[in-house]
Parts: sequence; C-alpha cells; structure tokens
Amino acid sequence: MITLRDEDVADWQQHRMVVLRGALDAAETRALGDAIAELESWPETPGRWMKYFEGEDRRLCRVEDFLPHHEGLRDLLLRPDLLDCLGQLFGEPALLFKEKINYKLPGGSGFAPHQDAPAFTSFDQTWHLTVMMSADRATPENGCLEIVSDHHDGRTLPQQEDGTLSKECVDSLEWRPLPTEPGDIVIFDSYVPHRSGPNRSDRPRRAIYATYNPASQGDRRADYFARKREVFPPECERVSGAPVDPGSAVFNLGNPIR
Repeated sequence: MITLRDEDVADWQQHRMVVLRGALDAAETRALGDAIAELESWPETPGRWMKYFEGEDRRLCRVEDFLPHHEGLRDLLLRPDLLDCLGQLFGEPALLFKEKINYKLPGGSGFAPHQDAPAFTSFDQTWHLTVMMSADRATPENGCLEIVSDHHDGRTLPQQEDGTLSKECVDSLEWRPLPTEPGDIVIFDSYVPHRSGPNRSDRPRRAIYATYNPASQGDRRADYFARKREVFPPECERVSGAPVDPGSAVFNLGNPIR
C-alpha cells in the first residue's frame, strides 16, 4: 500500500518532493516492468497511443496517452491509495492530467534543466504534482533524475527561449542526483527544477511519469492530449513537409525527441 508517513509529509513541506522507497511490492514492480515492455513492442498507430523517438536511428524515447489502452497501467495510476496520498499533498482530491513513459534506452540522451509548471499554463492550471515510478534501477551512469531540493516557493525561474532554464540559473542552483530502485516512487512539485543525464550504460532506465492536478483546477487530460496531438503529433501522424507548429515548443520542453 502506498502511504505517506509523518517524515514524508515533513520532507514535502520542506522540499516539495518526497521519495517513497519500495512503495510498490515485488509483484507490482514486476507488473510495472512487464507493462512498460509491452508498450515498447506496440506498433505506431495513428490516433491511439503516442510513440516518440530520438536520433537518426529512431531510438524510442517516450510513449504517451496510453491510459485508455492499457487496463493495468490505468489501474496503477488511478489506484485509490496513490490518489489519497496526492490528495493529502494537494489538500484536495487529485485528477490525472497526463501520463508518459520515458524509456531512456542505452545511448539515450539526457533531459535539459527545466521546471514543468511553465508548460501547463495554457490549460488554465497553476499547480501539478508528478509521480515518477521506477521500473529499473536509476543511477548517475544511466541518467537518473537530478533535482534541486531548495526551490519550492512556486516561482518560475529564468528561462531560455526554448523554455529550459537559463545557464546562469542552472549554474546558481545546487543539483543532486536522485538514484532509485525498481518500485520506488518519487513525487515532486511542478516548480521543482529537474534534469537528467544520458544513459551511458548497456541497460535501459525506464520510468513512468504521471502528472496530476488539484480537482478544483478541472479535468483537462483530454484537452491536453488533443492539443498535443494537434501541434506535436507522433511521427506516424505527421504530414510530410509540414512546417513545425510554433505551439509545439511547450510540449517538447527539455527533451531530445525529434
């Protein structure tokens, strides 16, 4: 059962993030890894799950919008004990805003320093929590999450034109790696700066990132994916030679997706 202890709540209040070690049991962790591997094998299919790639060799980078198509992952991301924990942190019920799997296969690129919050303002929402569930051991060698644990006051930090954090801002922050084991869960606020390095190992670093919003800010999941599919569709839905939609930048923040 996923629960928050008193010390977890204290960590949240101080750092706006919490690490729940071993939150998923062995059977749940195996099921998570199996489901992520299953989605990796699914074919690119217009109008359904969204597969994104990186590099000229089209290395799988991400799968999104899989909730309607995978019952096991839908049950996982909407399980009552997880929603109860998020409700404690929000101070009100939580709704799923979007879901993705980052695969970071061997040789996969890192993700540039950024905050999530600026990417969501177009949906009239101001606050989100992201739940990362590790399917594999994550280390500095394979590009584990790196976070800044002393910025949590709801401010948007200085950005470059592409929405990632400015070099001066990045250099001024204290970054620390956050290694995780399969079955660990990390919850962090949308204003917490984070990044990750490339995968220099011979094994994948796969994790689900599911983002939630307070219920008072509305159920916008369908709106999010409809808009993303419109301005930054997966390759199998793109029109050859069509110009890049300037509205796509907000959906492609800090990642190596082509």
